[in-house]
Amino acid sequence: MGAGIEGIDEILRDRLLIMVNDQLAIDVLPYIPARTGGLVLTGAAAPVRCREVRNALPETVVVMDHGSHTQQIATADAPFGLKTSYGWRDLDLTGLNEILDGQRDNKASYAATPTCFIPADRVGDASVLKAVIRQANHLRRGDTVVLLPCSWRWLQRSSLPHLAEQIQTCRHPVALIMQADGDPLERHQASEGLRQLCRSCPRLVLWRTDLAAFDAMAHGALGAAVGASAVLRHGVAPRPDNGGGGHKPFPVVLVRRLLRYHRVATLEDWFAHVDPWTCGCAVCKGAALTRFTDSDADVLAALQHTVCELYSLHEELDATLPGNERIGWWRQQLADAWEYHRLLASQTGTEVPYPRVLQAWSRPSPPALPVAGEHRAQDHSGPS
Repeated sequence: MGAGIEGIDEILRDRLLIMVNDQLAIDVLPYIPARTGGLVLTGAAAPVRCREVRNALPETVVVMDHGSHTQQIATADAPFGLKTSYGWRDLDLTGLNEILDGQRDNKASYAATPTCFIPADRVGDASVLKAVIRQANHLRRGDTVVLLPCSWRWLQRSSLPHLAEQIQTCRHPVALIMQADGDPLERHQASEGLRQLCRSCPRLVLWRTDLAAFDAMAHGALGAAVGASAVLRHGVAPRPDNGGGGHKPFPVVLVRRLLRYHRVATLEDWFAHVDPWTCGCAVCKGAALTRFTDSDADVLAALQHTVCELYSLHEELDATLPGNERIGWWRQQLADAWEYHRLLASQTGTEVPYPRVLQAWSRPSPPALPVAGEHRAQDHSGPS
């Protein structure tokens, strides 16, 4: 069924996907490189949009995330589920296969499990996490990535060995989603824990993330999916109805030199009395980064700019050899970002704090964790 075990790893390897709502997929598609990029689609129309894109551009990697982790907490008895027009549906192995087949029938490049949210392990037995991996390991298919939507607390030293062991014993690649209020990597031990995980789990993908994608891939992650909007750049705890109010989007841009996302309003404040920084990407073409207004067209153009800058950075990463060369490249990006923060403060006469997550990434890398014994990658045969 679909690609074999080796095949899916090659689809994932060093690939940077953009996670985007189905309504915006067509608008960002022109800026997605076919060889190294792709889309993760969210939203009700994701299956239709996936089919449309793949029919028009068969070589483009497109996958779906049903977002079950934003709607329901996983239990050991029901780790997978899906919101349907008839209400919530817990999925047994047959139902899970049916949903994964549906993704592939809609021409998804590979399938992604509809895993529910895995909360912090309060009792130390990792039973919910184990249930996800145990049921996933019963899937006799080679076209599937197992989503692990976890609380950031799984990256702390007390829980990290459990998480690493389960990822190592999974017969499928694993896509990790980290949940927190705000940036999960600003939490205690989280950035160090993620680096150890990436070094210890060679079939790990970072999903629903931000520039942490580059730190992860530099430290051995197979690939990553970066969110197009703030709400898609980290996991969110399930909420009843997961409704939220409709709010008007405001323009946010990736300022590559700073390795940071910023509201355009912040840039306007910084550059109120000096010439603003410009950008040479395919969208900006030398124009100022402060030009984006809160009009729908400008909010979209700001997103397209960010996608261009992400792939510009990714093109450099992709040109490096995995291991020390890639880590050295990333360290140089962080050193340059530090200097650009200093330059910006000097040019504008304002205080420009250096983010805690960039400080954490500038620290020496921790060693890998032990590999989980004979169970690791216990079944690398193709699907039966």
